Amino acid sequence: MLRPKYEFCDSSEYQASPDDMGGMPPNLPVIPTYVQHTQQGQLHKYVLEMAQHPIRARMCGFGEKDRRPLDPPPVVRLRVRDENGNFIQSEDVDIWKFVVSATLWAPYSNHDRSIVINPNTLPGSVPMYQSSSSVMSLNEPVKVRNLVGTTVSNAYLLKDENDDLNIFFIFHDLSVRTEGRFRLKFQFTVIPSEEDPRAIVEAETWSNVFEVYSAKTFPGMTDSTELSKAFATQGIKITIRKNSRGRPYHYRGGDIHEDDGEQDDDYIGDPGVGSSTSGVR
Repeated sequence: MLRPKYEFCDSSEYQASPDDMGGMPPNLPVIPTYVQHTQQGQLHKYVLEMAQHPIRARMCGFGEKDRRPLDPPPVVRLRVRDENGNFIQSEDVDIWKFVVSATLWAPYSNHDRSIVINPNTLPGSVPMYQSSSSVMSLNEPVKVRNLVGTTVSNAYLLKDENDDLNIFFIFHDLSVRTEGRFRLKFQFTVIPSEEDPRAIVEAETWSNVFEVYSAKTFPGMTDSTELSKAFATQGIKITIRKNSRGRPYHYRGGDIHEDDGEQDDDYIGDPGVGSSTSGVR
């Protein structure tokens, strides 16, 4: 009987190392409640929805240098209701304590795919020319993050492609180690305070199913979306492509610069950049 190509683990089994960027966000139950807003003294309820779904990616494997971001970058929008059920204008919401976390899941079931066993560390046989008998490895298989990159995003107050102001969470630094079909789960929470020390998931949403390809089968990156372009012009560090097979273009300070490096045509994004800044007003 053939061994499955990859063995996945629940994220609760994973212990992050000190240099593991972002750690692993917890999978918490959703408890949608009205939350007291400390400054205005109002009750708020949150609605999380996808603004941009990932479509595909090239797997990044089990090394640490070859990062291939999801394309297009996943983007989540947050809308806030008052106690009467009416939507509040985004610019009137204090967003500095808002965060959204991302986890990786199987396409059509509630099976966590955020953690995978590195296949290079699975017990195996020593080649026959080295020994006349099989010797099993005594080391424990190593569990690593399958969803690589910054898995938590702070809130940004930005205009979309229609010039409408909204609260967004941008995940332009996510990669997947293994090939296959997946979807992302996004969970929203308000950072606990001294007045309310509880960490509660207030809302969640799911991405569409997307495909992660091997290097040989990857069809290439898609054209940059109008939403990504709108974010780039507002100072968000995100890579913009002129066309699906051309060189990537980067926005720096509002100007477009062509990437003159010897980068793979299918690779865009900046793996060293995370979504660690707070809302841009």
